[in-house]
Amino acid sequence: MPEIPLTRVVSVTSADPRHPAENLLRPDDGGRWRGAAAGEKQLSVVLELGGSRPIHSLHIGNDGAAFVEVLVGSSAGGDFQVLLPSAALMSPSESRAGAEPRRVRLFGPDSLVKGPAQGSWDRLRVVLSQPYCQSRPFGLSFIRVFAAPEEDEAPPEVPV
Repeated sequence: MPEIPLTRVVSVTSADPRHPAENLLRPDDGGRWRGAAAGEKQLSVVLELGGSRPIHSLHIGNDGAAFVEVLVGSSAGGDFQVLLPSAALMSPSESRAGAEPRRVRLFGPDSLVKGPAQGSWDRLRVVLSQPYCQSRPFGLSFIRVFAAPEEDEAPPEVPV
């Protein structure tokens, strides 16, 4: 599955100067995006995708958020549509204890809403929330977006 690169941050609601949203554009560098302060209940970032293709799957690296929701849209305008309905990244008890804050979740085609997943989009809005812990800032370690394999693309060989 080819990865769809993230090309720029269109907007962000809050960002720690040491962990800006632009870090999400370089997922291999180990930088992360966090909200500016502890106590924020919700954060969002709008990212521009490097090309309009149907989205096949998402890989999301958490950094202390309890829930994530992903919407897709177009730079031409119109409303964003839900691609990934709100999904748990941490349980309430994990959130309060600060346990497992950097869990990675893989969301395949079965997790995504069919209609929006089959459309071609060039914007991604990621909405994070953390209603259970107000003492630590939260955000994302990374997000990777993958397109559906091309018709003529051979599936990867599985070693025996």
